[in-house]
Amino acid sequence: MDFYEVVRKRRSFRFYKPDMPEKERIERILEAARLAPTWANMQGVHYIVVQDPEKVKAIWNAIGQRPPEKFESAPMYIVGVISEKGSGMNANGEKYYGVDFGICFEHLILAATAEGLATCWIGYFNEEKMKEILEIPKKYRVMGLTTLGYSTKSKGEVTDRKALSEIVHWEKF
Repeated sequence: MDFYEVVRKRRSFRFYKPDMPEKERIERILEAARLAPTWANMQGVHYIVVQDPEKVKAIWNAIGQRPPEKFESAPMYIVGVISEKGSGMNANGEKYYGVDFGICFEHLILAATAEGLATCWIGYFNEEKMKEILEIPKKYRVMGLTTLGYSTKSKGEVTDRKALSEIVHWEKF
């Protein structure tokens, strides 16, 4: 699949088959995330692969999204964390760790799409519960997580996008 086809196919999926993705695919996805550029090549993002059914259920509960079936069938999650000191600061004094995380996690999500797997980048969750479930040290921030699996291509999948003319401005806003 070429890059532009991957970008066109990438969607947020909320309903999954119970089949666990193959380890080789998961490792290729993680390798793509590892290769993402970061501030001064600090490579501060860490990935926690969660496949244990009890931990998967605990994470689903920490997400707390409803309706109840949303994400419930996901066979696994990948959780991304970074220390605020794992990145730099821009000229405006803003910490850059969120940008580093975003770049790395989007590499991960696009690689999963290229592998024929479904994801949903989740930013709504209870961070303290996540840290407790996954034994994450206090100095790290849980920035996001994604489901990973094979989609049922069920209801509720967003497919429409704004036209380019609605979001692109040439020379001025």
